[in-house]
Amino acid sequence: MRRLHRIGAVAAAAMLAVMIVPVSMAAGDDGAKWTFAVYLDADNNLEPYALMNLEWLKGVGSNEDVNFVVLMDTYGEDADLLKVEKGTTVPVGEEYDYPKEVNMADPDVLEEFCEIVCSDFPAEKYALILWDHGGGWRGLCWDDTTYDETGVDDCITMVELEDALAGAQADTGEVFDVIGFDLCLMAMPEVAYQVWGYADYVVFSEETVPGAGFPYDAIATHLVETPTMDGRALSSVIVQDYATYYSSTSGYVDWTISAFDMTYMGAMKDAVADLGEALHAGLQVYMNAIQRDLIQAQEYYYPYNVDLKGFAMNLQADPIIADEGIKMAAEAVQAAVEAGVSDFENGIHNYKSYGMAIYAPSTNDGMHSIKDTYIDVPFAVDTGWYDFVLDFSSFYGRNWGLGDW
Repeated sequence: MRRLHRIGAVAAAAMLAVMIVPVSMAAGDDGAKWTFAVYLDADNNLEPYALMNLEWLKGVGSNEDVNFVVLMDTYGEDADLLKVEKGTTVPVGEEYDYPKEVNMADPDVLEEFCEIVCSDFPAEKYALILWDHGGGWRGLCWDDTTYDETGVDDCITMVELEDALAGAQADTGEVFDVIGFDLCLMAMPEVAYQVWGYADYVVFSEETVPGAGFPYDAIATHLVETPTMDGRALSSVIVQDYATYYSSTSGYVDWTISAFDMTYMGAMKDAVADLGEALHAGLQVYMNAIQRDLIQAQEYYYPYNVDLKGFAMNLQADPIIADEGIKMAAEAVQAAVEAGVSDFENGIHNYKSYGMAIYAPSTNDGMHSIKDTYIDVPFAVDTGWYDFVLDFSSFYGRNWGLGDW
């Protein structure tokens, strides 16, 4: 299972085999329909799954219509830039001094990878997959070798994620048709907000992602078979292939996957801002009702991540809440989720999921208290959701302390 942070590294389960050919033979063709790029951060305990995922891609391989390109970093081995051909991988990073050790938690590494993908493997459409541990708004892509060398448990933060994509876009002028988060707990407006303007569609999970991650063999097969598909179609392919894989694999019941149309990010931002403002204004009157409605919504590996539409549905249906401002704001949030989530599927334990979670710690005890770093999340601040969460999760937001609030 891909959890929030570094859980310790394991040695490589197998050595990565590559075939050495000149870079010019491996570069993308100008006539390609798609370049499908994977930022494969396996410099940690997920390395065996990375090797498996790469084998899945090799089972299909690039052709004249589709380029499969991977930046792969494993524990104890240098990172390498690879083009995936059928049955093998081809090193294509000599110009950029690969193979070399890199910190995959460094946003400059991600930015350079995006620039290489768009400049050296030109195509009509681009997909970027971010692969590693994930923690929703708390970050993504940890690097164990760097941790071992520096003692710093670094990751790509929300601000750094946008910085990397903005830098790459300034250099290339490209917008990714799809950005996929093959990482845990990333289906949140706090995350989607950071790729607004840099992707047309995002694919991510409200719940943890099993170690095997995306079913790359099925996804690659469908993309090669129909290279004329657009970003919406590819995002749906990823959702449906993921659902097919985990629903047919014994033992997997806690999973979600969804695609979000970034056209609706503005509506999502406004709706959450209005809901946060309305809830904050009514907190002293409806504190207990709000907490009950939150607890009854679907929660995930971390209980402070709750399904956004489910929470809004509970608020709207709550007979205790008479405030029309809260009711209208809750209805608008539901509409924003329904419009923006273009496809979603869930495992049987996540049946109350609708494709987008949000951060809402409900008590001030233990892991439920507000995290100090939430103040650094742009969506939380720009919408005012931070203000609601801060007071909601604090002691003085409780009914026994209202006299001091």
